[in-house]
Amino acid sequence: MQEVIPIGLCVATQDLIDAKRFKQNFCDTLILRGRERALSEKLAPFKQELNSKMYESRYLGGHKAVIISNIDKIIAVTTSRYTQIDPNAVSSIVEHGKMLILNVMKATSFDDIAQLEPTFRSRITLPVYDLFMKNLKRSNISMI
Repeated sequence: MQEVIPIGLCVATQDLIDAKRFKQNFCDTLILRGRERALSEKLAPFKQELNSKMYESRYLGGHKAVIISNIDKIIAVTTSRYTQIDPNAVSSIVEHGKMLILNVMKATSFDDIAQLEPTFRSRITLPVYDLFMKNLKRSNISMI
């Protein structure tokens, strides 16, 4: 299970960085299906505020903090696990991760964050996935 942490962090962070989709799909499973009526009734107004330009600033700081924390974890896990496999790829991930952290910190809206998604995918997620696969092949771990 520990082996998939870097990939899991990348996938979760990429979902957060794709802020437009994140806001649109926020808690839709509970809200739309209505199985938890009391919870759904509380989440619907929360989702409306999240998608409102007027209230966006209430949620932006926390959203940025989670993304920055995840990128920091990706950098740490990638460095500790994959440096021996490909130091150049790890170095690139670290540098792009730092750049993305700075850009997330500068973001003034969810749209600013969403613009970072292609860079995150190409410079972080795909290289981490590549290192993950190389590590699996090297260690002869079979994934079911």
